[in-house]
Amino acid sequence: MPQVLTIANKHRALTVQPEHYPIVGKHLLDAVAKFLGDKATEEILDAWTAAYNLIASIFINIEKDLYEKFDRDQRDKGFVPLIIVKKERVASGPIVALTFQRSDGGKMYKFHPGQYLTLRIKKGNFYHNRHYSLTHPFDGKTYHIAIKQELNREPKGVVSNEILNHYRKGDKILASFPAGTFTLIKTAKDHLFIAGGIGITVFSSIIRDLHRQCKADRATLIHCVPTDGYAAFAHEMRSFLPKNQYHLLTQGQHVLQGLIRDTIKPNTHVYVCGSVSFMNKVEEYLSECNHPSSHIHIEAFRPILSTIKNAAKNESHTKSL
Repeated sequence: MPQVLTIANKHRALTVQPEHYPIVGKHLLDAVAKFLGDKATEEILDAWTAAYNLIASIFINIEKDLYEKFDRDQRDKGFVPLIIVKKERVASGPIVALTFQRSDGGKMYKFHPGQYLTLRIKKGNFYHNRHYSLTHPFDGKTYHIAIKQELNREPKGVVSNEILNHYRKGDKILASFPAGTFTLIKTAKDHLFIAGGIGITVFSSIIRDLHRQCKADRATLIHCVPTDGYAAFAHEMRSFLPKNQYHLLTQGQHVLQGLIRDTIKPNTHVYVCGSVSFMNKVEEYLSECNHPSSHIHIEAFRPILSTIKNAAKNESHTKSL
């Protein structure tokens, strides 16, 4: 169910509707039949149909509940226009912070720290969507995110680059309201956040919220970056966290490995976000410390093909997408 809820939240954020499921199902089953060829007996295809319909019904019911959390205004269940009220560079990369308000006079919905905002842009004849972690707790009127320009990876970040290059303060952009299941474990007494680069955005709102509740002494943050200039929100994190509980690492993996070993306690809950290779390495270090998997929480920005391939090759490890 945790994985189902994660996917259902993404579906709601992208405004997936019940009528979309038969379309996906038809083409999925056509692909299964084509792949199996002569082995695609009526019995096998009926079994695939039954399995898909069962899964679809589960998602449709969960997503119905997610949509019903909004008011009766049907606009709020889809993409609505937000206006950019602030845009500023906050770190090398570059990493740019944006602040949004609603431009049509409608309601801004509350969210829990750890959730994301979904933005939609149109480029050419196509719409492109992307999720961005909310970096500040909800203040009743604004949403905050931070975007890193993506030029050195393929495919290049279409949405991120379009927003950074062509959207300015005062411009409107389409967004769906916050979604996501990543959150702080409320019953934990000690929290260790391990961020790689832009992964700090996921933890920013959580740590700010802990500070607001006078509970920041329970949190330790390890932020790994190429140089100090890439550390978004470093000044704020230093001010929020006790002196020995904010670690900005530029020295490499061996230092990280030792710091993790020296920091975690048996009951520490560990939260990890960064690139797939970074998260895999951190999981490896935590495994060497015999830290319980129930106390490790991974946030990946989106399913990545390499992660799926790795999960298929190594069936002993379940990868959280």
